[in-house]
Amino acid sequence: MTVKDLHRKAMEYNDEAIIAYNKGDNPNSFYLKAFEFEKQAYILFASKSDEEPTRSVLLRSAASLAMMAGLNEEAENLIGLAISGNPPEEILEELRDLFQTVNFKRHLDLKGIELNSNEIQFSLAGNDVGHGIIRSDEFLHRIEAIEKIAIRTADRLRNIPFRERMSINKSKIIEFEPYLSAPRAASFAVTIQFGGTQAQTSIEDGTSQYIVINDILENIALINEGNYDQLNKNIPDNSYRNNFTALVNKLAPDGDRIKTVGFTAKRGNQVIQVPLKKSSHIDDTPSAKTDLAVKKPEEDLIFELKGTLSYAYSKNNTIKLTDENNNDHSLIVPQGLLSDIVKPYFEDFVLIKCKKVKNKIHLLEIDKIG
Repeated sequence: MTVKDLHRKAMEYNDEAIIAYNKGDNPNSFYLKAFEFEKQAYILFASKSDEEPTRSVLLRSAASLAMMAGLNEEAENLIGLAISGNPPEEILEELRDLFQTVNFKRHLDLKGIELNSNEIQFSLAGNDVGHGIIRSDEFLHRIEAIEKIAIRTADRLRNIPFRERMSINKSKIIEFEPYLSAPRAASFAVTIQFGGTQAQTSIEDGTSQYIVINDILENIALINEGNYDQLNKNIPDNSYRNNFTALVNKLAPDGDRIKTVGFTAKRGNQVIQVPLKKSSHIDDTPSAKTDLAVKKPEEDLIFELKGTLSYAYSKNNTIKLTDENNNDHSLIVPQGLLSDIVKPYFEDFVLIKCKKVKNKIHLLEIDKIG
């Protein structure tokens, strides 16, 4: 067989893998076959030539197929081999991105852990993560966000109208209270099991936790893909959608203290891995920074305010921020954000990204300083 024949065969098996995945079947055997043919295509090509970009393209493709087949170490070796040559800059960037993806998938692997339908593995890695240990606030606020996401998702799937103030009756939400396993080392990974009760309001056509986990992972994947059209269809209610995207933003990595965040679930024989990409934090967002004590923002100008969150009024979704000069600023909070996102920062020193529209200041994002 020629290089083209081997490559064509690899692509045929790759297509079979995609078809199997879309049907809900396990695609791994097809990806493994595709990888074997693509690797042979590279070996045959390399025995005669080292011409670029063909060399790096074949290695990139073989590495990608190895990753899809679960052969992460093989994928890393092939990426290293490709980078050690002289690939074009565009392909070099793709190889670097692929290496990050392979490394992230290592953190998402179950590594012998068996998951039930009401469980997910939650993985974090970064500068604040050690060998089975993590800075507590980086972990705890994300677990709290996961619980809120689960409860809000369950309410939405039960067609319960969004309530800014979530029920405090634990007997009604106990089925989505997270129970955690002991942490696992390398990255920081725990199994989250959502609790259940005998008397619970079930979601039609299935086990509550199973359906909620699937819905959460599907919508996080849509945010990763930037597929907001489909997200709007999945979550048509503005309050629920605002709430979901804001809580996912709280889960996301900052690229430094926490570099990777991801979920792993098992559905039959299929392992579902959903990495969460780098968040668009306030500090990373280009904006026209304005000191309101000196200059008022222009209409529709995005700017930032620093101060202490000193007041929140749920009836009209407004908050008050007291800045360092003891000036008060009233802001309007979008539906769905006040209780779960904003109120936890009460009396904290915060940074708010906001926008002025028709003489009213609207909150866009909020983050604690320090």
